[in-house]
Amino acid sequence: MRFLLCEAKKHLSFREALVGYLIGLGFLILMLKNTVYETADVSEQWFGMYQDIRTYGATLTAFLLVTGLSRLMCCERERKTDALLFTAADGRKITFFSKIGFAALYCFLTVAVVGAVSLLVQGASFGFADASSPVKLCPYYREEGLPPMSCLGYAVVQYLFLFLGALCMAGFVLILAVLMGRTAVTMCVCGGAYLVLLVYYYMNGGPLRGAALTVADTVFRFSFVGFMTQETFAWGSVVGMPGVWSDVWKPVLAALCVIAAEGVLLWALWRRKERK
Repeated sequence: MRFLLCEAKKHLSFREALVGYLIGLGFLILMLKNTVYETADVSEQWFGMYQDIRTYGATLTAFLLVTGLSRLMCCERERKTDALLFTAADGRKITFFSKIGFAALYCFLTVAVVGAVSLLVQGASFGFADASSPVKLCPYYREEGLPPMSCLGYAVVQYLFLFLGALCMAGFVLILAVLMGRTAVTMCVCGGAYLVLLVYYYMNGGPLRGAALTVADTVFRFSFVGFMTQETFAWGSVVGMPGVWSDVWKPVLAALCVIAAEGVLLWALWRRKERK
């Protein structure tokens, strides 16, 4: 815990993180202020909330991850204090796991805060009507394969999906930070990668056809953007069909495998730098 607090204190000194918080807060306020569910159908109102979670919720989370984590793995190198890591026994190892623990905690708090504020404001807009009723409309899942839970319960589950996607993106950001060693470059590359994949998503493949479209679509759906926009969590949609809730364990397992692989690669890169 003491080492996590040390990483948190360093994080609070990152100017880009503080600026990111201010911009993120403004973006969240703007999105919630403009949220209007015009339909009188309560099921449609919950459906609109579900859509917001995987659209502006994912984008805001990605923005905060890029601004908040890009400096995490390279701050000592940029401040030329990395040599101090060798002065303590297992200094590199302790620092590595402290940073990983802080990154995971940062992802959780980001999703939790965005989720709690969004659910309270959006749900209050229609009085949380039918919050305990079974889900009737749901992105990506056909009627016979809907999640067997309440409307509010599925909203919480969506934020858990977003948390898994955030961990995938955090791994990507940290790996690039170790490779690049520069905060500005890491932020540009990670932000650019998210935007490129997001544009591909909204263009629905663009001009790609045939095998090229299949390959690009598979890469997208198993990228961190695919997880964060929750395309991947409807497993059947990978082959162009609506998902079935009974298959949800497959994309969850895939996300956990991606996170584990990123952790192993990140540790290997960190150890390589130690040997140098």
